[in-house]
Amino acid sequence: MAKRVSFGIILLVALVIVIAVHAVNQPSSRAPEVSLQISTGEARARRFGLILDMRNAREREELGYYPNSIPVSIDRLSSEVPFLNSNRAVSILVYSNGDSRAKMAAHALYQMGYRNARYITTSYLALMPGSK
Repeated sequence: MAKRVSFGIILLVALVIVIAVHAVNQPSSRAPEVSLQISTGEARARRFGLILDMRNAREREELGYYPNSIPVSIDRLSSEVPFLNSNRAVSILVYSNGDSRAKMAAHALYQMGYRNARYITTSYLALMPGSK
């Protein structure tokens, strides 16, 4: 009887190990997160069809804004961007004040099919001529 119980336990442990190894080796069903962040140097060197400012009107008024940038609120992104440019291949640069709004907006745009949406983690001032 003792041999039968220990054999059953060994068999059960082996089965758990096989299942665990199989689960670890399976590719994730979740797609890997795409990095949409670019450096300010790369942003300065590229041309963008749209430059979106994710800050509110007060921030733009008090802190200024990048020339020709378009203010868009995060909650109106899905309705305003297709109105501004329906071409999903357009390259888009998104910025805010170095907070998470630019990242959130770029990922939302990517999910909407704008595969060339990118964001910077700094403010627009880093894009201005003469800045480092």
